[in-house]
Amino acid sequence: MRLFEHQGKEILRAAGIPVAQGQVVANPEEALLAAKEIGLPVVVKAQVLAGGRGKAGGVKIARDSNEVCRFAQDILGMAIKGETCRELLIDPMTDIATELYAGVTLDPVAGAPLLMFSHRGGVDIEEVAATSPDDVLKMHFSVLAPPPQYKVLELLGHLDFDSATKLKIARVVVALAKAYLENDCTTLEINPLVITGEGEVAALDAKAVIDDSALRRQPHRCAAEEPKTELEKRARDIGVQYVRLDGDVAVLAGGAGLAMATMDMVNYTAHAAGSFLDTGGGISSERTAEALRISMSTPGVKGALINIFGGINNCEIIARGVVDFLESDKPGLPVVVKMRGHSQDEGWTLLEEHGVPFIKYGTTEEAVRLLVSTMDGEN
Repeated sequence: MRLFEHQGKEILRAAGIPVAQGQVVANPEEALLAAKEIGLPVVVKAQVLAGGRGKAGGVKIARDSNEVCRFAQDILGMAIKGETCRELLIDPMTDIATELYAGVTLDPVAGAPLLMFSHRGGVDIEEVAATSPDDVLKMHFSVLAPPPQYKVLELLGHLDFDSATKLKIARVVVALAKAYLENDCTTLEINPLVITGEGEVAALDAKAVIDDSALRRQPHRCAAEEPKTELEKRARDIGVQYVRLDGDVAVLAGGAGLAMATMDMVNYTAHAAGSFLDTGGGISSERTAEALRISMSTPGVKGALINIFGGINNCEIIARGVVDFLESDKPGLPVVVKMRGHSQDEGWTLLEEHGVPFIKYGTTEEAVRLLVSTMDGEN
């Protein structure tokens, strides 16, 4: 479960990390009152789960009351990567001397939390890691306890900060790791973590993702679960996992691993995955049809690839859902099915009778090539 910035900051604040005391508002009038209480200038920030809000115009510095009202009007209702902004965070301006990055995520290969730190904050950390990997310091630590402060100080050892500043940073990093564990996060980031003109260390932003499987231990987080996009709400209502991406191929698969492998194969073509949908196990024909409907409604999608290994899922039932969707909705876009496993022969027969392209004994690569060639008009 992803949290909004202001919810992530609540986690940081509870961990003792210095965080600016902003206010969440829902209209320009509330924004103006918050700005007057905080004191101008202020930062007006869209509260959406999508990244890239700054580039989309969702973060503005307001230096007077007119700008507060104007920016609030402009940002509220703005669509950022398909998500409508319904709330704003009004934050005080901070005198920034240096921007840093600190984050913790789960390393599935090592099976342990991974602490990351960089002196290059305020930018995409993935880009920094790809172009300048030496600028991202990394350290694994136990799932039972955060790293000790001396270990973090060793990690920061060569950075060009005085001892007092390094100690402040280390305390924040240890608190971040502790909050990550206590809140069952899969990701907890501060970007930027700043050193102010007065030499203090503070978090100006927060990204928090909580493990869905651990939500029973986080009831206070469940109560504040974020509103989702309409497609995400529909997916949640039928019990499937849906993620919107930036490409033009909808990928539906029975299992997250199979879905990700399929997306990787799509992304090696001239196309890219536009949505990720994990059907889970035991899906019905009605839910299959709705899952396809959700995927094909994703903006920019021009075709769908269904990749199913029917262990728990029944291939005949899934084929019925595919056929029902195509006959009722008539999307006019290509759909290719690769389906093996339980009741596969019955499922194949159903697809063949209704003229749905499918792969019997071939590979996922063949299914991808068939869909891509159809999308590109080669068939």
